[in-house]
Amino acid sequence: MYTVSDICRLIEDFAPLSYQETYDNAGLILGSREMKLTGALICLDVTEAVIDEAISLGLNMIVSHHPLIFKGIKSITGKNYIEDCLVKAIKNDVAIYAGHTNVDSVRHGVNGKMAEKLGLQNCRILVPVNSNSVDGEEYGLGMVGDLPFAENENDFLARVKNVFHCHRIRYSEPTGKPISRVALCGGSGSEFIEQARIAGADVFLTGEARYHEFFTKGQNILMIDAGHYETEQFTKEVFFDLISKKLPTFAVRISRVETNPVYYL
Repeated sequence: MYTVSDICRLIEDFAPLSYQETYDNAGLILGSREMKLTGALICLDVTEAVIDEAISLGLNMIVSHHPLIFKGIKSITGKNYIEDCLVKAIKNDVAIYAGHTNVDSVRHGVNGKMAEKLGLQNCRILVPVNSNSVDGEEYGLGMVGDLPFAENENDFLARVKNVFHCHRIRYSEPTGKPISRVALCGGSGSEFIEQARIAGADVFLTGEARYHEFFTKGQNILMIDAGHYETEQFTKEVFFDLISKKLPTFAVRISRVETNPVYYL
């Protein structure tokens, strides 16, 4: 029978915790590393509904992208959803693990999956952090790659909306030129638009952009904000494929609970 430690080791071999940003809290959030597992549930965010789903399926570990605990907690009194989740997980012996910016940073992580969904070729890390990684492979944030065939901006915008199941997307003033090279960064990555421009990208796709960042006229690049959840949702597939391929007899499921906290009218 596998333990929490086995799942931690598997994920961290793929995306070492040393790759995470300094502000992050990736890794084992709750639970004993020696606890024997009945299975794992994969999600983007931990909510009470996700924990209930894990319990109903008889799975005693949750692997999420976003850490349930991000800032320090001085008391657990049920005053917010984080504390409610911790209480429920502790009472039901459910371990919680988060693979966050470390999974953003590896080539086949969050951004690699986005690039795959868009069919990009010749991909490379947009903002390399260090080429002397644990396994000798470059890591860092974002991704840049080429489309097999150039697309006009309207067609590409429509395809992004369809591929990422967006209720709506926001974008800057169209440049009027075909899109051949795409730069992207899932989640909050709008600060990398200049690196995208330097990389020769015709478009920069991310999950969060502020109002003034849409003033791209004259920069010859299209900015697209497709939503934080929408650009990171396929991280669940990254975890599922990693665990199920390495541990084919281990019970692993992708959560069916909708955890996107943003609603659209």
